[in-house]
Amino acid sequence: MTTRTAIVTALLCLLIQQMPAQEKVISLSLKQSCRLGIERHADVLNATLQQQKAGYIVQGKESKRYPQLEGYSRFGYNYAIPKLIIPGEIFGQTGLMAVEIGTRFEWTSGFRATQLLYNQSYHTSLQLARSMELVEELNQRQKEEEVIYQISQLYYLCQATHRQIGQLELALQNMEQLRAIAKQQYENGIIRKVDQARISVNLNNLQTEADHLQQLYMQQLGMLRYLTGLPADTKLILTDTLSLSPTPMLPGAADRTRRVELQLLDKKIEMTKLTQKMNRQAYLPTLSGFGEFYYQGQRNTFDFFRGGDDKFYKVGVVGISLHIPLFDGWEKKAKTKQYDLELRQLKNSQEQAAAYYSKEFTDAARLYESSYKAIVRQRENIRVAEETYAVSVQGYRQQLVPLSDLLLSENSLTEARLSYYNALLQLKNAELVLMKAKGTLELLLIDQSPR
Repeated sequence: MTTRTAIVTALLCLLIQQMPAQEKVISLSLKQSCRLGIERHADVLNATLQQQKAGYIVQGKESKRYPQLEGYSRFGYNYAIPKLIIPGEIFGQTGLMAVEIGTRFEWTSGFRATQLLYNQSYHTSLQLARSMELVEELNQRQKEEEVIYQISQLYYLCQATHRQIGQLELALQNMEQLRAIAKQQYENGIIRKVDQARISVNLNNLQTEADHLQQLYMQQLGMLRYLTGLPADTKLILTDTLSLSPTPMLPGAADRTRRVELQLLDKKIEMTKLTQKMNRQAYLPTLSGFGEFYYQGQRNTFDFFRGGDDKFYKVGVVGISLHIPLFDGWEKKAKTKQYDLELRQLKNSQEQAAAYYSKEFTDAARLYESSYKAIVRQRENIRVAEETYAVSVQGYRQQLVPLSDLLLSENSLTEARLSYYNALLQLKNAELVLMKAKGTLELLLIDQSPR
């Protein structure tokens, strides 16, 4: 019975191993793709970690406001005891006498505490650390926007390629019907063999183009998996549809406060001013409180652990200390000049960036307007091409239209449909460029077709 059970178990394991692994299927909208990218992209994750590091830096700075307490223990052996020169008259002798001060062994153990009472530059450094935390938060937002932009571009590209594949498959179906008609006409002696061959050539060309687009589509999906952090064997189904909005996007007005790049420059200017202020405040005095309590033991022989009293003596002290900088060789003055120049550089960069982003917004608005007009023209081209193709098919069946005209109209219809989705892709990319210029890319996380 045991042998039989073992054989059955082995057969089951073998069958399970030979069964093909079930492919994981995930349906993704544009919003879901962007969220996955933000959650898993290495650049965003590193920016998040950097922001957390900045938070701990702030905590480290804030800790200086609290008392600093430490314990210590120090043991020393004076192989040469210090001497103090005193007048010999104290002991009824003439001249100077060398008197040893201390013992061979010293052991001190206790606690020491300090408390910062006044340091103006410390408070400014705390503000600087908090500003740095905000800078890292802006850096994280910038990385998120970059990921949203990349994933959105790729998502639209995948959609456009998929729709073009569908149009080519439709064209292949039409061409198959034409080949069937041509075969019948050839058998009836209406057309020549070469005319039938021309249809086969067109059919093969369409199939080659469809295969090429299918290969591109698989590569694009692979890149989308990479950007969203999904395994390479995951099957993706894109749920959003690539379609033309009934009304064009309103460009609106440029709002510089929404551009993360300009906000970063503002923060850098603020931080440079704080650094300059902290450098000036280094001239101000620093006031601290301190306290110390310890036990001191001094012996000429190492007998601290033997019985008896008076091995250690209590010592305690409390007080305040004042530190006043007087002269540093003009180091702080040189640093102040350095920060002045850095401020001028940052303000120049700020002005140039503001002008550039204003131009970028204007160009993006024009690009979107031009792309929208182009898609309207392409839609009209499809309508005309469909009408022409329908007339050509009907005329060809009635032997009123030559095969060359029919093939030309079929090619024109296919080209018009493919061009339409190219134009639609350009329009979607123009939308992304305009949203980036307006600083509203994060709206893609809320609505897949923001206005």
